[in-house]
Amino acid sequence: MRSITVSLFICLSAGMQAQKLAHHDILVVDMSASEGKWKSGQASFLTSFNPEGYNNQPKFFSENELWLTVQNPDDTTQTDIYILNLAGKTVAAATRTRRTAEYSPTLMPGGDRFSAVRVEEDGNQRLWSFPLSAEDNGRPEFETIYDVGYHCWINDTSAALFIVGHEQEPHQLVTAGTEEQKPRRIASKPGRCLLMKKDGQLAFVQKITDQIWYLKQWSPVTDKQEIIVKMPSGSEDFAILPDGSFLTAQGSILYTYSPGRDTEWKEAGNLGVYDVKKITRVGVSPGGRVAVVVE
Repeated sequence: MRSITVSLFICLSAGMQAQKLAHHDILVVDMSASEGKWKSGQASFLTSFNPEGYNNQPKFFSENELWLTVQNPDDTTQTDIYILNLAGKTVAAATRTRRTAEYSPTLMPGGDRFSAVRVEEDGNQRLWSFPLSAEDNGRPEFETIYDVGYHCWINDTSAALFIVGHEQEPHQLVTAGTEEQKPRRIASKPGRCLLMKKDGQLAFVQKITDQIWYLKQWSPVTDKQEIIVKMPSGSEDFAILPDGSFLTAQGSILYTYSPGRDTEWKEAGNLGVYDVKKITRVGVSPGGRVAVVVE
């Protein structure tokens, strides 16, 4: 996990050349709120250390520490987890494996370990965890649960898991505990984004049809589900801002929705001024900085 100093930030300006934003690059966008309305500000390009590679699935572990899934352009067989220190402008590898691939880094409850989906040598996908101290090589958290695509920790002993469907079977959203490890189905046809809200409910997207997708919440206490809002067409990724508002994107435009205040998604910024054509994922820091993945 040796850090190397790099030119991590490149401030963007309107009208920059499109090739500067290569497929699967990441920008960090300053967001601010006024009278309950969020607006985007200056954007900076973060992935100059891997300008032609795959940079995806950003997750803030703290205000200045952004974890990513990275694949270098000369490697077509695996991905690793990288850490960007936004204050120190450094990048380091959290995993550097030759025969396995790691995806979807997530800070675990307690703050001592992180979890990631690992594609193992035999092709199985399981959820693993690793110590932040790097004192060991990690362990599978759910030994008998396979085909894990994405995940979110509900608490320190249970997680929500996106299970990849096969053939005619749809994807499934399940929960499982690290002690019993018996999955329990919550919903079919979920989106890939799973996040816990401050009130203890799990937020996720459910794809009712190919065109109709709803942002929903599920309570681990009551087992009840509620629709929060209909998603913009084609948008399955979202993030939660510090005040509880939701953030999503469609094309180059960022949108926010505040439950109890808004009746529909509100435009919060257009990254088209930076020649962004499509935002595919969003992530939010504790203070409201936004990381976006762009194609």
